[in-house]
Amino acid sequence: MDDQTREAMLKIIEDKKRKSASQKGWQRGQGRLGNPQTGVKKYKKGGLFDK
Repeated sequence: MDDQTREAMLKIIEDKKRKSASQKGWQRGQGRLGNPQTGVKKYKKGGLFDK
């Protein structure tokens, strides 16, 4: 494998890692003064096992 191809592959892998790290999975709801914090909201939905 030549250096140019290897560098292109490493760049693609790093971009994918950065993109997947920036996705939000679980997020706590906002709490207001005097009220308890709401439950966990999941943003990832769908897929093979959710049907």
